[in-house]
Amino acid sequence: MPKDAWSAKPAATLNAGKMKIAIVGFPGSGKSTCFKAITRKKKEEFETLDPTKAHLGAVKVSDPRLEKLKSIFHPKKLTHAEIIFEDLPGFHLPGIKEIEAIMGVLGLFSGRNPVKDIVDLDAEFMLSDLEIISRRLPGLGKELKQEESAEKKLEYETLVKCKKCLEEDTPLRVLDLTIEEEKSIRGFQFLSRKPIFLLGNIDENQASGDIVKKMKDFCKEKGLKCVEFCAKLEAEIADLEESERGAFLKELGMEEMAGEKMLKLAYSALGYITFFTVKGDETKAWPVREGIRAIAAAGKIHSDIEKGFIKAEIVNFDDLVSCGSREEARKKGLLKLESKEYRIKDGDIVDFRFGK
Repeated sequence: MPKDAWSAKPAATLNAGKMKIAIVGFPGSGKSTCFKAITRKKKEEFETLDPTKAHLGAVKVSDPRLEKLKSIFHPKKLTHAEIIFEDLPGFHLPGIKEIEAIMGVLGLFSGRNPVKDIVDLDAEFMLSDLEIISRRLPGLGKELKQEESAEKKLEYETLVKCKKCLEEDTPLRVLDLTIEEEKSIRGFQFLSRKPIFLLGNIDENQASGDIVKKMKDFCKEKGLKCVEFCAKLEAEIADLEESERGAFLKELGMEEMAGEKMLKLAYSALGYITFFTVKGDETKAWPVREGIRAIAAAGKIHSDIEKGFIKAEIVNFDDLVSCGSREEARKKGLLKLESKEYRIKDGDIVDFRFGK
C-alpha cells in the first residue's frame, strides 16, 4: 500500500462484501478518538455521533496497480478496496458481528498497564467464545442422539476441540483446524479466532517511553502485531484542510500521517492481500485474507458465485503487465484455469466462472 492511502466515506455508503474491523478497547484507552483519527472524521461530525450507538466508517485503500490495470482494460470505473471500521459503545463484545478482524486499542498513558490490558482483552474474547460453545453443545448432543448427521457430528467434535483449547486458556486463533472443521463453526464468529492487531495509543510526549517498550516486548513474546499511534495528534491533523496538512506534517518532521503508516502495517499484520476483478466497465480491488481459497474468494463477491463455482481464470498482475494483455498472457500460458482449492495470491486478476 502506497503513501496517501486514505479516503474516508460516510457510513451511509457502506455495503456488504468489504473487509470489516471492529475497534475494541477498555474505558480510557482512547478507542473512539482512534476511530475518529483512522476514519478522518471532522471534529464537528464526530461530536454529533451518539456515544451509545455503534458507528461505522470506511477507509479507501489506494493501490497504484489499479491505475496500471486501467491503462490495460480501460474501464469507466475503478473501485478501490475498502476497510470498514466499527466503533462500538463502551466495551460491548456481543455487539460485534460479521467482522473479519479486531483492532485492540491500548491506552499507553501513565498509570496504565498495557500487558494486563492485552491479557484481559484475550480473556474477554475467550470467555465470550466459551459461553457460546457451552450453550450450544448440550442441545447439539441431544440432536445427535435423535438423528445421525455427519454435518452435526463434525460441528460437535469441532466445538469440543475448541472448548478444550479455551479451557486451557488459549485463544482459538492458534488452533489448527481443517477446512471442513473451520466451515462447521464459521457461523459462530468466535472472537478469539479472529486475527488481532494492537494499537498502542500514546500521548504526544511518550513515543519512546517504557510503557511502549513493555507493550512491544510482550507482543513479540506472544507473536502479536502492534504499533504505537498518537490518536489525539492524528485527530487534530485530520481536522485540518487538505491543503494545510502537508505544511503541518513538515513542521512536525513527518513525511506522512502516522495513520497511513499504521494502516499499512495493520493490513499486512492481519494477513490481508488484494485481488482484482475486471467485469464490464469496472475494475475492482478486493481485500481478502492471505491463503484464502478461490471458492471462498468468490463468496466475497456474491454467494451465488460461490455456490455455482466452476473454475477461476487467473493471471497475476506482474505477468499481465509484462505481457500487456490477457490474450498475450494466455498465449504464453500465464493465464490459467484453477479449481476451488487454488489459493489466491496478492495481485491475482480473477474471472470466476460459475453456473446458476
